[in-house]
Amino acid sequence: MNGGLFITLYDDRTLALYLKYGIYGFLMPPIMTAKPSPYSRHYCVLADYACSRQGAHIFFFLKRRIVYGGVVKGNVDIASFYLNGKTSPLGRVANAELFWDESKRYTPTEQAGIFKVRGKDRAQPFVLQFEKNDTVTGKQISSDDLYFELGKYPYPLPSNTIQGMGFCTLTPGESAIAYKLLSQSNKNFDAVSDETMIIGQHQQLFDSGYLPEDSVYQNEAHIEFSLLADIDPIKHLFPKDDYILCRQVPISPFKPANMDRADICLYGLSNRLGEGTIPNIIIELKRDQANFNAYNQVVRYLRWLEKITNKDGFDKIQAYIIAPDFNINKKKIDARYIEKIKLYSITSKDFQQIA
Repeated sequence: MNGGLFITLYDDRTLALYLKYGIYGFLMPPIMTAKPSPYSRHYCVLADYACSRQGAHIFFFLKRRIVYGGVVKGNVDIASFYLNGKTSPLGRVANAELFWDESKRYTPTEQAGIFKVRGKDRAQPFVLQFEKNDTVTGKQISSDDLYFELGKYPYPLPSNTIQGMGFCTLTPGESAIAYKLLSQSNKNFDAVSDETMIIGQHQQLFDSGYLPEDSVYQNEAHIEFSLLADIDPIKHLFPKDDYILCRQVPISPFKPANMDRADICLYGLSNRLGEGTIPNIIIELKRDQANFNAYNQVVRYLRWLEKITNKDGFDKIQAYIIAPDFNINKKKIDARYIEKIKLYSITSKDFQQIA
């Protein structure tokens, strides 16, 4: 069972191009300064890419259709994406060459890899490459087909909350259902690309050595990226298992707005919960000191998970708050899950206790 990436596109022509070459790159503002603004979505995008591993399924979503791409190729144990040129701080650290350039599809600029889309500078500093499947790539289903199947789960899943997002990670359960439906489909995406692109030979696959050694984070998405890109340094904190990684997962009943989302969720493959739709590990991250609000946020996640699992399943769920340090007033927290919530300091690299 693999996880997946659910990628939103807006036109058939672009999807045809990506299926032709087995490639995808999110269009985003180039970052030519040493650090992105803490208010930019730069690290949010990177954190999604950081969940990718070789073998993860890629599903394209457009115009109420879902089309199968293939499986991610590259790294097995760390984030599996390619650095495409020097239009991001990470690309400059890696001295990455530009190997995929869509400039001619839009309005080129004088800077390599930067082009105008509706008057705004855009680039593709991070690229996924996927292995196509001769029998499934290009098959399509209606989005209703997927959502009717997911309707048997009485709780929201990442694919239910993709509105307004470029792409999101999928739980192993969602990915398995989507792949099964697509593999059984008799419908094919029929657009054939007449565009010719050149894929350069000098491709720089992400390496954990490109992560900074210091722990000065721009925002919480920056921490998400750093942990998800190479989770091995903290994997000893969790029960032993092989995990599928997801981020910004709804852990909440259906609500009109402000649905609670866990920063990081890990789905164990040996101890699957909810057919791979319920996380075994929930991680709440804080860039600064964590207080009682962070703790009570995790309590809300656990309250909901206790309602949608049986006792045996709930016993297998662990929650973690990861932050530089903690100042949690015991009088202000709901202590019902105090044995299930662990506090880990990224400064001391050790577990902490509530004072």
